[in-house]
Amino acid sequence: MKNRLKSFFSRIKVRLTLWYIIILSLVLIVFSTLLYWSMEDYIINRVKNQLEIQAKKVLKEASKEESEDNSPYLVQLEVELEEIVFKGTISAFYNQSGELIMGDSDEVIPKVISPAESKFLIELEKKGTDDDFVVVTVAAKNKQGTIGYLRLARSLADEAATLNKLITILILGIPLTLLLAISGGYFLAYKALKPIDQISRTAQAISHSNLSKRIIAKNNDDETGRLIATLNDLLDRLEEAFSREKRFTSDASHELRTPIAIIRAHAEENLKEGRSVEECQHALKIIQKQTDYMSHLVGQLLLLARSDTKQLSIEKENLNLTELIEIVVEEMQELALRKNIDIAMDIEDDLAIYGDQSMLTQLLINFLDNAIKYTPSGGNVYIRAKAQNNQIEIEIKDTGIGISKEDQAYIFDRFYRVDKSRSRASGGSGLGLSICQWIIKLHKGNIEIESEVNQGSTFTIFLPQSR
Repeated sequence: MKNRLKSFFSRIKVRLTLWYIIILSLVLIVFSTLLYWSMEDYIINRVKNQLEIQAKKVLKEASKEESEDNSPYLVQLEVELEEIVFKGTISAFYNQSGELIMGDSDEVIPKVISPAESKFLIELEKKGTDDDFVVVTVAAKNKQGTIGYLRLARSLADEAATLNKLITILILGIPLTLLLAISGGYFLAYKALKPIDQISRTAQAISHSNLSKRIIAKNNDDETGRLIATLNDLLDRLEEAFSREKRFTSDASHELRTPIAIIRAHAEENLKEGRSVEECQHALKIIQKQTDYMSHLVGQLLLLARSDTKQLSIEKENLNLTELIEIVVEEMQELALRKNIDIAMDIEDDLAIYGDQSMLTQLLINFLDNAIKYTPSGGNVYIRAKAQNNQIEIEIKDTGIGISKEDQAYIFDRFYRVDKSRSRASGGSGLGLSICQWIIKLHKGNIEIESEVNQGSTFTIFLPQSR
């Protein structure tokens, strides 16, 4: 039972509802208290103002009638009190000394008052009743000065009944309001958090083998809709990463399986009796070649793995790209001459760039190596570099076999080859262009490709120019 209660109150919608009710209860209590005090103050002030207006009017009319009719002042005062003062109002008149000369004496109307109390408001209980009274005392004056004091008092019984009704309404209304608020608050919390439950159920249904499932959002403009869109975007990236990782692992296994099989086959052949020295040497050369290929492949895989985990440190510096391109072209000339390929250059002087020298060197070597590798004997490779719009534009063009439109979308994928048999025979691993693209992105650049089958390819690299 205890665990069930704990589980129930641990729900967000329950806690939201409780906090909502607590805050609403405090607001209603404070509001009701202020409302009662305000109404009470308003009622008392209204009665006080009415009594003051009546007292001043009575005194004014009594003075007027006395001067016109030459009748006694107290007689005129009694007449005006009957005509002007509301029924149920207690009246009394005191002389200059504060002694009662008209009216019945009791707690509300004492026999003697202080002359200084010419105008004041009090609340008191009349003996034998539970009524409060509002009492107003106003000075009666003529040309000679103060001649006495008129006191009016009125019971607050009717007003008290009104306030009691207000208290009853508030006492009954607050619990009903809270009951409706609990129902409404819980319903609203349930509706607001329902998409979260949907997200939880969908997330539980997603596994590494089923990343294609997505959360459906009814409204993309509210907070939960934006949360769902963010989670779906995260799932898209995870699915892409898992697919890429799965493809990468499969391709890496496939790439390593072939040289391992070749090494194993030649090793087993050499272990047989009757093998000549020449045959053993030939087999060892093949094993050495496959070992070099595997070493190169593992090095590229390690580089890409470090780049994915951002563990690869780079050392950027201000470089003269013109000199760097010329050095790389000079190193690649021997490979080009062996295939009877001519390398032409058009390099603008003093091209400045801020980057990692070893990575930029590897970038240029990879592109030139591919251009030479896939260009038939007697072909041409052309490299051009110039500064334009605060960027350095490097164009590497060849007259090789070209790349079809279908293959151009995938050439930067890891282990992708346009012609797998020819690429493996020439020692390619299918990782060179992936590494090149990573180096370009690392230097905040981009790359474009134009190619036609049997017409050659043009790779254009854009890198930010150093100022």
